[in-house]
Amino acid sequence: MLKNLWYVVVPSRELGTALMPVSLLGQSFVAYRDSRHVAHLLSDTCVHRGGSLSAGVKTGDTVQCPYHGWRFGSDGVCTHIPAQPDARIPAKARVDAYPVIERFGWIWAFLGDLPEAERPPLPDLGWVDHPSFHIVSGRFDWDASWDRVIENGLDFAHAPFVHGSVFGDRERPEMDAFDVVADDWQGTATMIMHRPVRKGWLRRKSTGERVHVETRPGFHMSGPCTTLSLRPRAGWRIEIVSAHTPIDATHTRTWWMMGRTFFRSALFDRQAARRNLLVFEQDHEVLRRVKPERVPDDWQREVSVKSDALQIAFRQRLHELEARGWAIDEARVERDFRGRIACVIPSPARRHIKTWAIEPIPIREGAHDPS
Repeated sequence: MLKNLWYVVVPSRELGTALMPVSLLGQSFVAYRDSRHVAHLLSDTCVHRGGSLSAGVKTGDTVQCPYHGWRFGSDGVCTHIPAQPDARIPAKARVDAYPVIERFGWIWAFLGDLPEAERPPLPDLGWVDHPSFHIVSGRFDWDASWDRVIENGLDFAHAPFVHGSVFGDRERPEMDAFDVVADDWQGTATMIMHRPVRKGWLRRKSTGERVHVETRPGFHMSGPCTTLSLRPRAGWRIEIVSAHTPIDATHTRTWWMMGRTFFRSALFDRQAARRNLLVFEQDHEVLRRVKPERVPDDWQREVSVKSDALQIAFRQRLHELEARGWAIDEARVERDFRGRIACVIPSPARRHIKTWAIEPIPIREGAHDPS
């Protein structure tokens, strides 16, 4: 798992003024809106005696710990200690507060300490707000790591075998050659999917004919997201984005949105959502059994071929960010911190404020060689 990236916390419509507990990157946070309806995200651990802030209450625009009533503002600074209301508040009486952006119907939080100018961009999802698209959305929880889930979303060679009942064709599993276009934060490829034409009310019986559909899968390290653009017919367009949020090392929560420019009535939403969830469920049956559970650090431990080029581009970006010192040392967290010492994802305030009660989460040393 990586720090210094934007992560989708929750859909905008699900976050109100009440405190919401959130689990990301194996850490606990509290999300809420203030009196101006602005979204905020704080570390969940009170620096006094370790109380869970998300189990507390809102008092004005502050979060009050349920243990001793300490209050923290949206900047993470303690504003009130009930047991000593007239005493000077210690400099270390603060929790980490994280930058938040509300865009494309989601709450995005930057979990890291980079200054604003050095933070990654968000993906371009302008279609979400475009009037020509009708949007349906949902979530899916995986017993699988975020990196495996992302690679699965970029892998169209598995479609004929895992999703033959929905899309893909076991009788035509070959993939035509394609090129990957990538930069520091994202990658995409244009592929041709060979889809059998089906008939009947449930579209389960093949006619023996096939159509060729241009598909454009991609990834963006913010979210982290996989995207898919489809042109099923002339004048029809489908856009799908899935933000795969790491809950911890082996559990992922996916927030997804699908936009379509046809059949724009909400009457078709249930069918579209059911189809999307069926694809996730079919993938889950495979991913929850893969070994190792995480994408291997050493590429030589798996055999890759040309049809894996988009996944390889993702691995290259992943290894580059790990080499920058952004990879959380999950083994050390379990060995040295869990149950003994509280740690947090460091926030940008730690760049200019040096007095903190809770240690920053340990980071893995060394870089991977992607060759």
